[in-house]
Amino acid sequence: MNIADRLAANVAWLFTEHAWLDRFAAAREAGFAAVEFPWPEDPAATADAVSASGLRVAQLNADAGDLAAGERGWPNDPSRLGEWRTALADALSFADEVACPTVNVLAGNRVAGVPDHEQLACLTENLRWALPRAADVGVTLVTELLNRDENPDYLLVTFDDAQPLLDALAPLGWRLQVDTWHLGLTVPDVPAAIRRMREHIGHVQVADVPGRHEPGAGALDWEAIGAALEGYVGAIGLEYAPASGTLAGLATLPPALSRSA
Repeated sequence: MNIADRLAANVAWLFTEHAWLDRFAAAREAGFAAVEFPWPEDPAATADAVSASGLRVAQLNADAGDLAAGERGWPNDPSRLGEWRTALADALSFADEVACPTVNVLAGNRVAGVPDHEQLACLTENLRWALPRAADVGVTLVTELLNRDENPDYLLVTFDDAQPLLDALAPLGWRLQVDTWHLGLTVPDVPAAIRRMREHIGHVQVADVPGRHEPGAGALDWEAIGAALEGYVGAIGLEYAPASGTLAGLATLPPALSRSA
C-alpha cells in the first residue's frame, strides 16, 4: 500500500486490532513513514517501538490526563501550575527522544469557581513559559480546538476563542492544531474556516463528518479541504475510527489529502 509521506497514522485510532506496541510495526508494514499518538502509558517502551519500526513521530500530545474520562489537560488551572509545567517538561524530553517536531497542549476544561479570564491568563502564562523551552529542542507547541458538543467545558473551541492568545503568543511560535472532525461540528464551512486560520495552523488531523470515520466516508468536501490546505507543509494526522477496518479505510482515502502540500 502506498501511503503519502505526509500522512501520519494516529495509532490510538488506527491499527487497534494490534496491541499498542505492535501498532508501530503494523503502520510501517502498511506503508506509513510517520505516526502520531497521545501521551503513552509507557513512554520508554513506546520510544523503543518507534525506533524499531523506523517511523517518524509527526506529533504527540503532552499528558492531558484521562482523555476517555473527559479530561483535557490543565494548563488553565492556577492551582496545578507546577504539575503542568513538570508534565510539559516531560513531554518535551520525550519529543526530543523520538525526534518529534510537534507537541499538542490541550487547553483544559473550565475549572469550577475560577473566572474564565483567570484561566485564560494562566493558560497564556504557561504557554509563554513553555514556548521558548520548546523552541530550544526544536519543538512547535500547538493547541487543538475541540468541538463543544463533545467537550462542553473546553476552553478553546473557535478561532475567535483563540485569537486573543494568538495576538500574544503567535510571535513566540504558538500555533493551532485543527481537526476536520471538530471543525465540522463547530462551523458550517470547514474549508472556509481552514482558510481563515491558515497562517496559524501548526498541525492538521482529519476525519469525516458524520461518524468520525475515514475521509470520504461522510459529507465533508475533501477537494475543497485539500485546496484550503494548499501551502501547508506539515503532516496530516489520520485520527478517525475506521468504518470497516484500518486497511480497508486507507484504501479509500481521497487523493486531495496528498495533493494539498
